[in-house]
Amino acid sequence: GLRIELGEIENVMNTAEGISQTAVVVRKDGQGRQLICAFYTGAEMPAKELRSFIGQKLPKYMLPHILVHLESLPLTSSGKVDRKALPKVDLNSIERDEEYAAPEGEAETQLAALMERVLHISPIGRDDDFFDLGGDSLKAIEFVSLAHTEGVYMAVQAVFDHPTVRRLAAHIAEENRPAVPLTNTDFSAIDRLLAKNSMEYAQVPRESPVGNLLLTGATGFLGSHILADFLEYDDGTAYCLVRGKNETDSQARLAETLRFYFGKTYTADDRIRVLCGDLTKDRFGLPEDEYEELLQKTDTVINAAATVKHFGSYQYFYETNVETVDRLIGFCEKGHARLVHISTTGVSGMDSGSGAREEGETVFSEKDLYIGQSLENVYERSKFEAEFSVLRAIGRGLPANIMRMGNLTNRASDGLFQKNYQTNAFLQRFRAFLELGAVPDYLTGMGVDFTPVDEAAAAVMTLTRHFNTDQTVFHIQNDKLLPLGKLIVYTTELGCPLKSVDEETFTGMLSESAGQNRTSPITTFVRDLDGKNRLSYSHVHIDTSFTAAYLQRLGFAWSETDREYLRKYLKYFEMIGYWRDQGQNI
Repeated sequence: GLRIELGEIENVMNTAEGISQTAVVVRKDGQGRQLICAFYTGAEMPAKELRSFIGQKLPKYMLPHILVHLESLPLTSSGKVDRKALPKVDLNSIERDEEYAAPEGEAETQLAALMERVLHISPIGRDDDFFDLGGDSLKAIEFVSLAHTEGVYMAVQAVFDHPTVRRLAAHIAEENRPAVPLTNTDFSAIDRLLAKNSMEYAQVPRESPVGNLLLTGATGFLGSHILADFLEYDDGTAYCLVRGKNETDSQARLAETLRFYFGKTYTADDRIRVLCGDLTKDRFGLPEDEYEELLQKTDTVINAAATVKHFGSYQYFYETNVETVDRLIGFCEKGHARLVHISTTGVSGMDSGSGAREEGETVFSEKDLYIGQSLENVYERSKFEAEFSVLRAIGRGLPANIMRMGNLTNRASDGLFQKNYQTNAFLQRFRAFLELGAVPDYLTGMGVDFTPVDEAAAAVMTLTRHFNTDQTVFHIQNDKLLPLGKLIVYTTELGCPLKSVDEETFTGMLSESAGQNRTSPITTFVRDLDGKNRLSYSHVHIDTSFTAAYLQRLGFAWSETDREYLRKYLKYFEMIGYWRDQGQNI
């Protein structure tokens, strides 16, 4: 679930003394695990030493699982490395940095056995790293799901934070929950700033030109729709910062994204300027002259780039979701540009299922930042810290807005969804309910957020065209929540039968699915289950009333999530085959 650039691994290996050439590829073993295989020429180095060298410059999840020394690399007729001709290797010979040490005690023995079943490797010692042995985010979910069926309870994030048997057993025994030290932080200045996010203080400004736009995340679901809205209704140039091997590769990535969502409508638009860059690097990885020119020409920055996985290494999330925002803040301050930062309503702690300070529902509005919520979820924590940086910059005088996104779903216009739909957590949960054919009755009073991406992009751009330095935070979430009870009715009418069942029945249905493969509902729900196999849910209510009223003054209103929208939603996933293995016929 983490971004791995094979070229970056090659670049680091090429700096090792004595190494001449490298080629890094991904191969799948018999169990479907994706393993990083690195081939190199020149001086042969002990695997442990070479992995240690790479590990000094790259995060742990980018370390090669298998290292192979060759006398020479196979080449094509044009002199490039022929990756398809690289020799076959034993995909079971994964490099281990630690000497084998047998598990100690019942807990370690049980965890090692579970890990062996998931990774299909034996033996696994108490100090072997889950991810070094070929584990990934999907395997981590499978591992935690399997552990739940054996009565061993832990969060998926715990596997990332404590990836060895020894550390994981100690974590479970001590019931560690990493605390975010915010209770002693002074939020008074930020609270005063946020207090203006109320219609009581709102003086809605007239429309003003967006000007030249620097857009990050243009290849993403939301970012591409923001770009389309800008090209449709605004003048000026859109500078799109896109990661790639080179400028041609970056251009191809954006063109492919635009074709997927919009056909040929924008692929030849001469107002798009693609910049091959990287937000995690100084000057965004751009040449100094190009960076300085961008500073002079940019009027508005919209930051729609982020790592949106909900578990992983926090260092990775901090680098990609917080440090990048600090760089953009510096860019805007130096270039006197406005910043629109795309955030998430998840900063409320709602995805942790434990955002309430006490029993009952907690309201999280545009006037709130820290309300005592849990921020154990690494994604939520990183987005919270990014918002904190932006709000402090606003206090220094930076003209900036924060747009907190709700649950982005299929386009209202035609039902099209994001390209990488397999990674969408809401869709996975929805499918899991459909697979079970049931929803627990204790959830039926909840409202479900469907925020169509095209309407979300339109809301962002409407607020950007009426940029306001007094009202600073907006909740871009459809205020017309769909009651879960009505969702059950709609999906059943549309050919996907759902029913409400009592807690005992639902728990039994989950237990029955536990022995199935890793795509079974219990695997999907494992991150949401408490110790009694009961689905946990958030007690945080996202208040959107200020943003809805503010947008209404600007002539914008969300559409209803009705039966027709659900029909397009379900039909799209039926068309691409997502429901097919369930036997659904919509």
